[in-house]
Amino acid sequence: MVTSANRGLIYRFGVYEVMVEARELLRQGRRIRMQQQPFELLLLLLENAGEIVDRESLRLRLWPADTFVDFGQSLSAAVTKLRQALGDDSANPRFIETVPRRGYRFIAPVARHNEPIAAPDPAPHVETVAAPLEAYTKDSLDETRPQAARHGATPKMAWLSLAVAVLLAAALGIYLHQRKPAFRLAASDTIVLADFENNTGETVFNDALRQALLVGLAQSPLIQILPDRATAVVFRQMGHSPDDRITGLTALDLCRRLGSKAAVQGSISSLGTTYLIGLAAIRCDTGKPIAYEQIEAPQRNDVIDALGQVTSRLRERLGESMPTLKKYNAPLEQATTSSLEALNAYGKALSVWDAKGDRASIPYFQKAIELDPEFAMAYGALAVVYNNTGNFELARENSVKAYNLRERVTASERASVEARYYLYVTEEVDKAALSYAALARDYPQSAGSLNHLGTTDLRLGKNEQAAEDFRQAMLIDPGRANTYGNLALALLRLNRLKEVQAVLAEASRRGFRTGYWLMLNYWLAILNHDQAEMDRSVAQSSDFAGGRAALLAEAANKEAADGHFEKARALSKSADDLLQAAGDKEGVARVLMRAALRESEAGFFSRARVLSRQAESLSHDKIIVISNALISAQLGDYAQASTLSGQLDEQYPHGTFVQKFWLPMIRGEVELRQGRGAKAAALLSSAEPLDPSVVDGFISPLQPVYVLGQAWLVDGDGAKAAAAFGQLTEHPGMLLNSSLGALAVLGQARAYSLSGRPVEAAKAYQQFLATWKDADPDIPILQQARREAERAQRAAAHSSPGQ
Repeated sequence: MVTSANRGLIYRFGVYEVMVEARELLRQGRRIRMQQQPFELLLLLLENAGEIVDRESLRLRLWPADTFVDFGQSLSAAVTKLRQALGDDSANPRFIETVPRRGYRFIAPVARHNEPIAAPDPAPHVETVAAPLEAYTKDSLDETRPQAARHGATPKMAWLSLAVAVLLAAALGIYLHQRKPAFRLAASDTIVLADFENNTGETVFNDALRQALLVGLAQSPLIQILPDRATAVVFRQMGHSPDDRITGLTALDLCRRLGSKAAVQGSISSLGTTYLIGLAAIRCDTGKPIAYEQIEAPQRNDVIDALGQVTSRLRERLGESMPTLKKYNAPLEQATTSSLEALNAYGKALSVWDAKGDRASIPYFQKAIELDPEFAMAYGALAVVYNNTGNFELARENSVKAYNLRERVTASERASVEARYYLYVTEEVDKAALSYAALARDYPQSAGSLNHLGTTDLRLGKNEQAAEDFRQAMLIDPGRANTYGNLALALLRLNRLKEVQAVLAEASRRGFRTGYWLMLNYWLAILNHDQAEMDRSVAQSSDFAGGRAALLAEAANKEAADGHFEKARALSKSADDLLQAAGDKEGVARVLMRAALRESEAGFFSRARVLSRQAESLSHDKIIVISNALISAQLGDYAQASTLSGQLDEQYPHGTFVQKFWLPMIRGEVELRQGRGAKAAALLSSAEPLDPSVVDGFISPLQPVYVLGQAWLVDGDGAKAAAAFGQLTEHPGMLLNSSLGALAVLGQARAYSLSGRPVEAAKAYQQFLATWKDADPDIPILQQARREAERAQRAAAHSSPGQ
């Protein structure tokens, strides 16, 4: 039945279109025959794209209450037929994911369109322009010139052809202005941004203007531009090389293949000292023009400003409202740079960053800043790059520069600049989360905003919300490798291991086997107790830059968690050697400090002191200072712990992690080691459930809870101690390869003994000893545990049966 809700409704995904009113499935315009039930199943999944549709909902939609069928068999048959129609594979799905014992989920990005019924064309004679982009794009000019040469055309004829093309463009512009066709992009629509057509002979315009246009269009909450990484894949599949330019009919063809709504292309021509700038938007499905806007720039220095003005007009023609145009419309020259050369360098930096990673992009961002020392966006991007590569001081320095220039960026970029300032400089993660949340509200179709929001939610310990953020980002842009890794980490924290496996498998299928992916695969193998997969991950780590040292350091932690401290020391030494050879002093310091913390927790205090001093001599990074303060408290050097914690308090007075995680733990350790359990517990109870491992890498988010359990033991409250240690044993995804997992079981045993529960205490001691059954015999905490276990065993033997 046709209703107002589905009249003209079209779903698009991949190369497929679903015409709801006509009840047709099309693949690249060709109809695919489908029976009623598979088609209804597809509609239901599309209506709930990204969400699990349970089996009961499927039954009610596909089979009315008075229908008697073998539901399970019939549903399986319908799903099979649908997958066959879509060329999908249940083992490696692109579209339909089976969620065991729950239902099915449509996992590909879906665009939803409501097409208006076309009104009669009041000026049909204009439609004789066969391919609208040909009037003003490179493809058509490049194609007509060789043809003219083959037919013996003279230069005069070539100029005549060009003049005709310009006149057609002008006529098209006048026609569109007069006609003003009803057109509006839907929230889920995407556009393909073609390369600029440069007819000036000045190469500086080739890439700079496209980059400026991208910034101008991206200000709009309505316009969703497909990322270059997404278009590049399909462009290669079309037989083009990465160096080929995307213009004219090629842009339209690419746009259709990607299921986008429109293609936008700019052009620039010189008329003496004056420059003529044009922007064209063309519908991809019909090839018909949506809008053509043009403007003159009196001289070269006015080009960026003029492009900003004409971009605003194009945004209005694409259906954007005046309120959002007014709110999100920073002048383009102000939002980027007045230097075309700097803009070129910035665009190159972004391309290199996307293709070759963080380190390779640094010289290009530096070049952009050299050309324009007030290029705020370049400082902001460079801050991210430095943060990603562990150069935190440079990240802070560039973030401050971007923050001081934040009036010279777009509204969306300003929110990002402010969020990075909170993250890198003041470390107010909660404020950064508010900035990213506001950005995600204003730009709900921005995968980048959702990714940033998800990362801050991870840091704040909001794993459920983070997982939802990343899933939404993945639906919008499934081409970002880090989104899969971040989602997998959130799911690990939630102990949803099957979902982690599915996410990592999809990332692998898409070619996103990065160092981050390998690390997550290793952690998953730990939680699955899959030693063979752990070994494979370590063996594969040499395939990734810096991966070998990172995996060896993780393997060292795993060996220590199993009580194999000699093996752990050897692995840490191997990681150190690799990092030293690479000149990474910060990395060496972190590996040393990780080892120091392991040794201290196990009772090897002399080793811990030596390692922490070595780390301190190499780096004064915040996490090294924090870890040194924590170890100082554990080793009884309370003056050093207090001095360092005071420095941290002064340096980061508003820092979320320093004030709400680290300082309560360090100060709690100081009180605990001096036998003041109640005071330590009070301090530790104020620590918030944050997750510093997202940034600092080697501290479990449950570390304060472990210290709190020890504080309750010292205070003599066995029940509270058991509850604290129980939080660790119940959340293995929060521990991964930390030795706190085994030590928490030992803590529970001690808590049961303290509470007068000898039988439970004896069982817990045996569980701990079984975990460390082949541990190194000289571990101090193990030797103490064996003595305690013997006493607990005797107490359990003499206890009454009811105890």
